[in-house]
Amino acid sequence: MIMVLPKIELKELSVKAEADGLTLGDLVPICERFGVAPHDVLNELSVAVAEGYLQGSLLYDFCDGVMNGIINAVVEIGMTSDIPQPAFSLYQAFDQGEWIRSNDPPETDPSEKYSKPVVEEIMRTLRD
Repeated sequence: MIMVLPKIELKELSVKAEADGLTLGDLVPICERFGVAPHDVLNELSVAVAEGYLQGSLLYDFCDGVMNGIINAVVEIGMTSDIPQPAFSLYQAFDQGEWIRSNDPPETDPSEKYSKPVVEEIMRTLRD
């Protein structure tokens, strides 16, 4: 996957996604400025968030918030063409860390147990 957006743009998008959510309309200016499609922006943003999470520079709660903030745009694209990947898979991975399962001990960190291994696998697959 080729990354074309500057880190500062990805950071600004992630903050907006986490705080307010992103719509396809929010992506238009970036798409026009950098000559990329909305699904590319969502995929790049998702990968940047996953990398920050795995490197420890972004906390799970922030990353989960970003992914929850982009899901409507991801699904909207998926209504008329292929759903953006890895954005959708990463959304699902972060989603798995939102709750403790009934058979988990109370001290279980669901983000570590359920999200992190899946995020690691998705990112490993992207690099191969």
